Amino acid sequence: MDRKVASTYPTLKPLAYAILLAATASFPTIAEETAKSEAASESSDEKVVVIGGNTALKIDTPAAETPRALSEVTLENIKDRGVKKIDEAMRYSAGVQATPYGPDNINDWLKIRGFGWSRYQNGLQTLNESGFYGWQQEAYGVERIEMLKGPASMLYGQNPPGGLVNVLSKRPTRLKQGEVELSYGSDDYRHFALDTSGPVTDEGNVLYRLVGFARQANGPTEGAQSERYYIAPSISIDFSDDTSLTLLTSYMKDNTNQTSGFKLPYGTLQDTPFGKVDYKMSYGEPDYAANNSEEFMAGYEFKHSFNDTWTFHQNMAYSYMNLLLRGAYGLSMIDDRHVNRGLTYRDGSAQSWALDNRMVGHWTFDRFENTLLLGVDYFTANSRGKDANLYSFGAPLDIFNPVYGNYQPVSDSDLFNHSTKRRQNGLYIQNQIKFDDKWLLLVGGRYDKATSSDTQPDTNDRIDMDDHKYTKSAGLMYISDIGLNPYVSYSESFQPLSGRNNNNNPYEPQTGEQTELGVKYVPNWFNGYINAAVYELYQKNTLTTDPANPSVRTQTGEARSRGLELEAVGNATDDLKFTASYTLNQVITTQSLNAAEIDKRLPATPRNMASLWADYNLPGSLHGFTIGSGVRYIGSTYGDSTNTRDMKVPAYTLWDAMVRYDISKEWQVQVNANNLADKKYVSACDYWCYYGDGRTVTAKLNYRW
Repeated sequence: MDRKVASTYPTLKPLAYAILLAATASFPTIAEETAKSEAASESSDEKVVVIGGNTALKIDTPAAETPRALSEVTLENIKDRGVKKIDEAMRYSAGVQATPYGPDNINDWLKIRGFGWSRYQNGLQTLNESGFYGWQQEAYGVERIEMLKGPASMLYGQNPPGGLVNVLSKRPTRLKQGEVELSYGSDDYRHFALDTSGPVTDEGNVLYRLVGFARQANGPTEGAQSERYYIAPSISIDFSDDTSLTLLTSYMKDNTNQTSGFKLPYGTLQDTPFGKVDYKMSYGEPDYAANNSEEFMAGYEFKHSFNDTWTFHQNMAYSYMNLLLRGAYGLSMIDDRHVNRGLTYRDGSAQSWALDNRMVGHWTFDRFENTLLLGVDYFTANSRGKDANLYSFGAPLDIFNPVYGNYQPVSDSDLFNHSTKRRQNGLYIQNQIKFDDKWLLLVGGRYDKATSSDTQPDTNDRIDMDDHKYTKSAGLMYISDIGLNPYVSYSESFQPLSGRNNNNNPYEPQTGEQTELGVKYVPNWFNGYINAAVYELYQKNTLTTDPANPSVRTQTGEARSRGLELEAVGNATDDLKFTASYTLNQVITTQSLNAAEIDKRLPATPRNMASLWADYNLPGSLHGFTIGSGVRYIGSTYGDSTNTRDMKVPAYTLWDAMVRYDISKEWQVQVNANNLADKKYVSACDYWCYYGDGRTVTAKLNYRW
């Protein structure tokens, strides 16, 4: 049990304090991402930019020399595909099941290699408290999205085993530039966007950027609507060749009536005497629904080079969120037409501090090149609010002919006070050795102390958890002269769980272990790259239900994910670009008290997924017209853990399209269509079932300078 190492923790503090003192003595930091972004922009017309290993390794390493599976979504991808949400941006990435729970105007939904994921922003952990205070990011404010697949605790601390998605915000540029954008589309979608950036001083050592966005939309379900206002100013300062600082801030306000996509298998996946439930029908209360939030973030990125060998980096972010949530949902059928409903109510706030300090040393000797990373990070978050979980709300609803309004609003007597606190301190070390520019060996280890407290509403009792965990990772890669780089890697994860077992003891952390074999190919004859990986990933200490005592949750469960991922990105010609992926993923339960679950696939996890996106700039007199098209295939899934036949969700294939015309150097018009054929389908089931996105068409007019 890792909690036994608690006595060693004080001995780690001096090094942590030393690094923090170095940060204070060196203040201020970093516009390095700006320089990388501009370098990429300058070379993008000649060569596909292969992503760096910053998210995977926290050091400057090309993706082709990183012994882990990575995927990237660029700003160009986001624009070409008309992306409106973070999860939509990942639809063409290998190993990712994006938007499995259909249209959602609040949350982003992903599964990576069949398991959960965590969201980071600019390399730092974001709010995700009590299951509802989850940080959201506006897609228009995103510069790039990097995804690390599989366990990532060695560098990032507590995380689920699926992986993490790091969203990089737009930041100042040395080149003066800007754009104004207007858009209109399906469900009365409309937005106005502004993005302007450039130098503040004649010397170019102070840069600014201002990103603004306003959006309104209705649908796609009954009563659903959303309104968003977003502003993100930032500034970068180069104090010298050795010291730079980037300040990043944002504010976002959402007023939303949620899509309420939770539907039951009856009437969606399964036939009824009355046909199927309408796609647009809501099981909620449209006039009562709300998901209104305010988010504020302020942080910085700092870099200081002491000499040619040692460089210090520090990232910090403070985040604050207010939330009012009222969401009714279908709970169970009470006859062949009527559903009993529940209600989730949250009214409170959450805040977090995140700090990551890294000292990077780089030197060479004889035939070796060595990069050493020493780091200490800190994260704390808390939430507080008045909550209600009602399992009977309003009158039963006729799902084939709904009449809304028969309910009583939540009263003070229904509410209870709920608060959570959690904290993580981590100390990590990683070393990368390259021999003869051919062999690359990567090893790393980390120690974490994770604590949390959760005041329970039913008993007004507080559950405290104190977990200590060591995690490690390693990788070996051969770098060939022809750009074909095979590798093998091992990685671990851990994630504390809230609650107590039947002995009234806190649950053990859930852990993950992954072994991965892969090859990365960046040939000289092809403007792009091809990646392939096979992996075996275990999730341990999972909670399962004892069939003999359904009220008891035990940690006897284990799940295994085995798979193959293929991904290719490139320019077939100067005018034809493409992204292709294929995923074969078998995610099954390997241990459970319920024998009927063993060797069965986990709910909502497809075995096969494939996608292809390509866009072509027409030649000759039509040059300036660009047409794009994409196809996405998601294989069949099951909606329960025992894989019963009547809970099997059929496979589906969707078609997306885009056309863009460059009217002039400044003016551009573009039309995007998702699910162009308007296919009606169930995207996934896991107790509830979810209809997938219907057809949406959006046009935008863009002016750039």
